[in-house]
Amino acid sequence: MIRISTMKFMYPEVPMFGTPNSILATIEHDVHRRRRNAYANYFSKQSIKRYSNVIQAAVSKLCVRFEKHKDDHKTINLMHAYTAMTGDVVTEYCFPKAYGLLDQPDFAPDYHDLWISILSNSHVLKQFPWMFPLMLSFPEWFVERALPDLAVTYKWHQEWRKQIEAAKCGGDEEGKKRRDGRPSIFETLLDSELPPFDRSVPRLVEDAQTMVGAGSITTSLALALGTYYIASDASVLNQLMTELEEAMPDAAQTLALVDLERLPYLTATYFEILRISYGVSHRLQRVCPDQFIRYYDFVLPPGTPISMMFSELQDQSQKLMLTPSIVVAFSRGSRQCLGMHLGSAEIYIGIAGVFRRFGRRMKIVDTVKARDVDISHDFFTPMMEQNTTGIKLMIQEATGAVQT
Repeated sequence: MIRISTMKFMYPEVPMFGTPNSILATIEHDVHRRRRNAYANYFSKQSIKRYSNVIQAAVSKLCVRFEKHKDDHKTINLMHAYTAMTGDVVTEYCFPKAYGLLDQPDFAPDYHDLWISILSNSHVLKQFPWMFPLMLSFPEWFVERALPDLAVTYKWHQEWRKQIEAAKCGGDEEGKKRRDGRPSIFETLLDSELPPFDRSVPRLVEDAQTMVGAGSITTSLALALGTYYIASDASVLNQLMTELEEAMPDAAQTLALVDLERLPYLTATYFEILRISYGVSHRLQRVCPDQFIRYYDFVLPPGTPISMMFSELQDQSQKLMLTPSIVVAFSRGSRQCLGMHLGSAEIYIGIAGVFRRFGRRMKIVDTVKARDVDISHDFFTPMMEQNTTGIKLMIQEATGAVQT
């Protein structure tokens, strides 16, 4: 399905998160290229391979929490759990200190609620872009009373500002270096040769919201849906477990990212997760500034915003002949997802780690597919019914049998 805008230079998604100067919302191609290039080295495939030990540590901590929930006979909300994991990974990369979400009770549900709040209000902010900056000008007590739906967003926005200002002032020496010996992303950008406005605190706060959000909620949704579908299909679960058990005879064993990427069934599972988890459900506008584009009988003049989606790719009722080359959950071109290698690594390491430890003991409980799994709303990213209670999982005692 393709949509052609009738007015040039109308980009309604730009203010939809209240971040018109972020890398996501930057319209001008040369400015976007300059800002994106400042981050490119951090998100290259090689950089993510070096950072994969931090991802592995977060997955190991997640497994410890899963084991504790098993001992306490508690259900696990997969969206909360995976969002805490991905949130810790991306904030460890962006700031001098990670948020420690995996250490918080019930996997810090308020952090997950933050992104649900931002995304749920995205269409309102798109139509009334002045609301977000106006909200930030109010005191916290006023926002809590007058704009309760945005109160959690307000609090975290203030937190991002504090962290970037602290990094600008030098921060604390204990948290100055990352686990891989490199400074955090925003410490590096503050000392970069970007123009003054590009590395100003207000603009970097917008990038912080964009990068932390994109690095948290999209990958956690993919992991949660992937876990649901694998655990619900005995045949798929058996084949995946057989491969993982052969590759890692000891359940506590871990494999390097490059070795996980060589496992054929895990790789097939990875691409299927990308397909069913939608990525971004919103149409992302693209503009060719200086050439005519022909689409069948249509001739689109330079500067015309166009956008498209292929919803049939997620249609599970059809037998689609898919190859990795046409599964483009991260988009393509100069504006493809900056964190695609980070997201891919989290899916590979997350699925392998969680299923090797618990795959044969998983049971989906208290989950209604139409309410908690199927996509019902487009709030830039896909969302389930608004009364969803989440995808729930129980870890059972070891029996050696596949749960059906």
